[in-house]
Amino acid sequence: MKSGRLAVNVLIELYNLGLETKTTFDFINKTIHPDKADSKESRQLLNDYLDWLPDHFTNQNCDLTKLENLETTIWTDFENAFSPPRMNDTLEFTVNAVTHWKADGREEQTIEISQTEFMKKIFLKLKIPEMK
Repeated sequence: MKSGRLAVNVLIELYNLGLETKTTFDFINKTIHPDKADSKESRQLLNDYLDWLPDHFTNQNCDLTKLENLETTIWTDFENAFSPPRMNDTLEFTVNAVTHWKADGREEQTIEISQTEFMKKIFLKLKIPEMK
């Protein structure tokens, strides 16, 4: 829930800057591209995943030190977001993600996922607030 909010807020920031709403997180080199997407929220998202990776690899009985590449790109198209029937104050849009990863001695793998999201239209200007 926290990661989804942060990811959408990173895309909203890019949208409000008039930039392409697409960003890439490189978990090995700890970088975020484009540079304009490197913000407090995108760093928090990157760091949350970096903190989670050791536990995830341990739970999967994998050696994190063998990971050579781990890069996730997220994007959406706010221009084609729409209001569902009888939900005039809400936007429906799809967030897409592609993750490329490679471990030592293995072929590069790709995982693609998409998820439909809903948010109040006002959040396209203000960003989605943290729920406490």
